[in-house]
Amino acid sequence: MAKALKPLVVVLLVLSLISLVLGTILFLQRGEIKDRVLKNEQAVVKIAENLHMDGLDTAKLAEQLKDTKAMQVALDSVSVSAMNRYEELQNTKTDLENKTAELDKTTKELATTKTELAAAQTKVTEMTDALAQKEAEVAQAKSQVDQLEQDKTALQTQIDDLNNQLVKAEEEMRDLQDQVATLDKIVKETTPTGNRPLPLGLTGKITVVNSDWNFVVLDIGSESGLVRDAQMLVHRADKLIGKVRISNVQKDMAIAEIMTDWEQSPIREGDYVLY
Repeated sequence: MAKALKPLVVVLLVLSLISLVLGTILFLQRGEIKDRVLKNEQAVVKIAENLHMDGLDTAKLAEQLKDTKAMQVALDSVSVSAMNRYEELQNTKTDLENKTAELDKTTKELATTKTELAAAQTKVTEMTDALAQKEAEVAQAKSQVDQLEQDKTALQTQIDDLNNQLVKAEEEMRDLQDQVATLDKIVKETTPTGNRPLPLGLTGKITVVNSDWNFVVLDIGSESGLVRDAQMLVHRADKLIGKVRISNVQKDMAIAEIMTDWEQSPIREGDYVLY
């Protein structure tokens, strides 16, 4: 009987060891999974803020994302807001294209008007020369001089009309340019700049600190996945020093604004940034 139970005891011991190992692995991965979920929730809230959602309550949205049942509703709301912003951007882009087409048309009309004006001015010059010649012959051709004077007056009227048309066309062109500039500003302001997430674990080093102007220079750029408006933590060894916001990104470097409300101690060259 004891011999029959011995293999069963060994099997139970092996199964117990396997259960212990699996439990340990799951426990170790629990923290990593929780950290990933938290970062995903923070990313969704940040996207909602960048979309300027109507009536956005970031605290409420964060709570909804923690609730499995309410999570889908929150995600659908953010998705709908993103689609609305995209449609607004497309409409603004269409308006900009239409205004640009109108500006091109006005520019062409202005060029035609300038050509006509130049031709009229040339004709006036020719008529003035002829008039000067006729005035020298006034005693012999008084009637011709009178006719030329009338022609000159008529041409001057045409020039005045063309000048008025030119002034009006230039005013219209300036108005269209102002509208194009306004629409371009709207496109830039409504285009999300931080909608591409940074690579998790992205790190870099601060190479220059300018405390007078409150900015730093980093040794990472767009090649590393860095984007404008991203926020990164500043560390010195294992200590959190502060936080910076990316304001300009180049290929292999970036400029970031020091977020003074996060600053624990003065940031120095050689400190590390982490996302």
